[in-house]
Amino acid sequence: MKSNIIKGSLGEIIAEELRRSIWKREIEFGERLIENELSVKYDVSRNVIRDSLKILENDGMVIIEPRKGTYVSDFSNEDWKEIIDLRLMVESYAFLKALPHLGEKEFAELQTILDEMKDKNSIEDWIDLFDLDMKFHSYIVNLSGNSRIIKLYESIKVQIRTFLLYLDEYYTSPKAFYEEQEELMKALLTKEPKIVENKIHTHIKYVEGKFLG
Repeated sequence: MKSNIIKGSLGEIIAEELRRSIWKREIEFGERLIENELSVKYDVSRNVIRDSLKILENDGMVIIEPRKGTYVSDFSNEDWKEIIDLRLMVESYAFLKALPHLGEKEFAELQTILDEMKDKNSIEDWIDLFDLDMKFHSYIVNLSGNSRIIKLYESIKVQIRTFLLYLDEYYTSPKAFYEEQEELMKALLTKEPKIVENKIHTHIKYVEGKFLG
C-alpha cells in the first residue's frame, strides 16, 4: 500500500532523527515511544510524530499496537537471519547485473566512498562508517537496471543498516571493517562475474557468521 507521506516532509525528517537515535543506541530495542514525549522533544505536533512513527513502521523499525502503544522492534536471531538471506539474494543478483555498467566514472565514485571510509576508520567513527558501507552497496544495486530489485532493496535498507550497528562488537577495529570493503572493491574491479559472486557471498556470510555464530 502506497504511503501518503511525502518524502522529505517533517514526518520523514523526524523519522530519520529517530532512526539515528536507534542506531546510536540512544533508544533501545523494545523501548516504548510515547507520542507526547516525542512531540515535546522535537517541538512538533503529535500528528507529525504519528506520521514519523508510521514511516518507521513501514521500515519495520517499530511496532504499533492499538491501545498499547508504539515500541521499537526487538529483532530475534531468526529475523536477522532472514534479513541477511534476503540481502544476499538481492545483492548477489544486483551486483552481477551492475557489472556491465561499472566504468571509470562509477569506479571513481566507489573509490571516493572507500576513501571516506578510510578516513572514518582512523577515528573509529562506526556510525558514519556503517552509513558509508550502505552508500557503497546501494550505489552498486542502483546500477543493476532492475527497478523492482532497486525498490525491494530500498524497502529493506533501513533494516540492513540497523543490523550493522551490532557489528562494532564483532570486528577487531574499524580498519578491519574497511579492509573487508576494500577486498570487495578489488573483486568488482576484475569485472569477473564468478569472482564478484563469490566475494559478495563470502562478504555477507562472513558478517552473518560473526553475528549469529
